[in-house]
Amino acid sequence: MTGPGPWCICTRVTPEPDLRACFGFRTRRATRALTRHYERHLAPVGLKPTQFSVLAALRMGRHRDLTHLAEMLGLERTSLLRALATLGASGFLTPGHALTAAGQARFAAALPLWQAAQDGVAAELGDQDSAITILEQLGERLGRPARA
Repeated sequence: MTGPGPWCICTRVTPEPDLRACFGFRTRRATRALTRHYERHLAPVGLKPTQFSVLAALRMGRHRDLTHLAEMLGLERTSLLRALATLGASGFLTPGHALTAAGQARFAAALPLWQAAQDGVAAELGDQDSAITILEQLGERLGRPARA
């Protein structure tokens, strides 16, 4: 044998990745664009998209505890705690994480702005139900813990 065998990684050339075809790159790019879109719409009421989602989820009251709420929202628990602290400091939440009158009013003011953001995204997507199904399937399938 005159050179290193095929087992030697130094003989393999890895092609440059095509970012245009990379799901991770495209998803991060789309996520940043969506976040900016919702931020623009919610800016008049001074809420970030995550804060709006937290208020909406708390208003629905379908969570068992903060860990469950974080899972429902797709947030790390520490990110949820930061959002709760900010919303509480703004007077929108009680210490027990219920919406105050000011929180209810801010949510009510934000709701039509959020709906306008939703409508804009839906208009771009076309078939909204299919897009939501794909996103849900990706989240479920790729979010599962790896099997040993």
